Amino acid sequence: MIEEKVGFCTLCKSRCGTINVVENDWLKKAVPNPDHPTGKAVCLKGRSAPEIVHNSRRLRRRSGARRRRVIPDPQWVQVSWDEALDEIADRLKGHGARGGPSQSPSR
Repeated sequence: MIEEKVGFCTLCKSRCGTINVVENDWLKKAVPNPDHPTGKAVCLKGRSAPEIVHNSRRLRRRSGARRRRVIPDPQWVQVSWDEALDEIADRLKGHGARGGPSQSPSR
């Protein structure tokens, strides 16, 4: 099923108004929304949104050992959105448990 969803592009500061063409949960196209104050055009970044959103290499996490500033073989692995969000949430909870945002980290 093809849908048109009104929105705006977040890939630069202009926040151009867009009409997003979505087919089976895939963003197919972002076109200018003439009813939006900045919707006369969409920049190259905005027009590239489908390629950026659905890039198969987009979500990766380093799995190999990590040394300070020198990474001999980073060994990147693909992760799902759920895995990435869970990992980020766990890290944020850890920071909060160690003193919250007002405390500087121990080194």
